Amino acid sequence: MYRNRHSGKNRKVRQVADTMVHFFQSQGIKVMRYDAYSTSSIYLKLDYGMLYTMRISDHPGKKYLRYRYNIIKEYHGHRYEPTDWGWNREFIAINPDKLNKMCLDILKMRASKIRQLGLYGYQEELDHRHEKNANNRGFWQQAKDLG
Repeated sequence: MYRNRHSGKNRKVRQVADTMVHFFQSQGIKVMRYDAYSTSSIYLKLDYGMLYTMRISDHPGKKYLRYRYNIIKEYHGHRYEPTDWGWNREFIAINPDKLNKMCLDILKMRASKIRQLGLYGYQEELDHRHEKNANNRGFWQQAKDLG
């Protein structure tokens, strides 16, 4: 019997990722998606990294990887972890209220960056990131650009 590579993944993780993709696309945000082969983790890069990357999983991630948004099923622990780059990593349980707040915060961040750079400046930065990274190994080569 044929099983696609997603069939063994945690259903709740897939549902959250699918909902996030549809929501962000409906708001005009570009989404790149990578579904890990060996775990249930799904990664979403928003606006080619301008709005950071989100990891959705049912288990903690590797310590050396620094995703801004970490959505972990049944997560109990600290909410924020500071980084050397001036922003906090966020850890969120799969909870509708917390996920809604995170999505609204991302929209506010995008609006702030558009105000800062202007609409055309923001689009130029998206184009620059896409062109610069399109052929990079790892995430950029393996992820699907969902537009």
